[in-house]
Amino acid sequence: MKRRSAFFTTLSLAMVITAITAFASPSTTQKNVTPESNVSTISNPFVEGQLISPFVIDTSNPIGGAVTGGSVVPKTFTINGGYGHIKLLMKNYSSSSVTVSLTHTNSGWVYFSEVISGNGSITWKNFEHGYEKGMRGGDYTLQWSGGGSNVNGEFFGKTGSSISDVTN
Repeated sequence: MKRRSAFFTTLSLAMVITAITAFASPSTTQKNVTPESNVSTISNPFVEGQLISPFVIDTSNPIGGAVTGGSVVPKTFTINGGYGHIKLLMKNYSSSSVTVSLTHTNSGWVYFSEVISGNGSITWKNFEHGYEKGMRGGDYTLQWSGGGSNVNGEFFGKTGSSISDVTN
C-alpha cells in the first residue's frame, strides 16, 4: 500500500510541475498576425526581424559622387536597414594610385582597404568579400587617400535587399 501511495504522490507531483512549467513558459503562438504575401524575413544579424520585400533596390538612397581635393578625401553615405547588400564602383582619374577604405562610422568596423592604380577602377561587392549576409545599416565613410598626391576620382554604388539586386 505504501508503494502505491508513493507512486501516485510522485505521479501527481510530476503532473503539477509539468503544468506549472507549461503555464509559466512564454507562448509561441502569435495573435493578430496577418501573413503578407511576397514578404520575407531577412537573416541579416544586424536587421533581424525586419520585413522586407525581396529583390528590392534602394533607389531612395543614391550613393556616389566626385572625389576631388586634397590628399585625403572622405565621402559619406548611408546604407538603410534591410538593404545591406552593396556594390561599389570606384574610379581613379589621377595618374597616381590611391588607397580607398570603407568604414562603418558607428562601429568603426573597416570593411575593406583597396589600392586603385593610376587611371584604374575597381568594383567591390560585399558578398564577394566575406559578407554574404549583408552589411550593417547606418552611416559609412569611403575614404580616399592619395599618399601625398591630390585625389581625383568618382564612385557609384547601389544597395539592395538581396545579393541578386547588386550582381549586375
